[in-house]
Amino acid sequence: MSSPHEPSEAQLEEFAASDQTKPIAMVNLLKFRENALYADGRDAGGLSGAAAYGLYGEVAMRKIAEVGGRLFWAAPTAQTFVGGLGDEWDMVAIVRFPNRAAFLKMIDMPDYRGASVHREAGLERTALIACPGDTISA
Repeated sequence: MSSPHEPSEAQLEEFAASDQTKPIAMVNLLKFRENALYADGRDAGGLSGAAAYGLYGEVAMRKIAEVGGRLFWAAPTAQTFVGGLGDEWDMVAIVRFPNRAAFLKMIDMPDYRGASVHREAGLERTALIACPGDTISA
């Protein structure tokens, strides 16, 4: 994968080589573009980065549920209390999946991949951090 918003081949291989049976929580750190920017050059029609990401999110939420996952928590950020300029984010979300295999199944679904164009257009930068999901109690 060549996008800075997608895992490198090494990251994907490491994720796929890890235990595929235990629950996982994916922490999403999101910084939106002011205006959506589509890699294929299409006119975003004044769409904001957050709105473009929302188009992706509509599909992603259905796919998350389809593989047995659920949105655990999401909120806009209020303040970066500790950190520098590169540590500012617009939103944080935590999505819990039954296991890594479910997450990998989701990101390989054609309609999910198709919606990812909106994710790419909307994000200035992102970090996606895999954490043990069996530590989440709610």
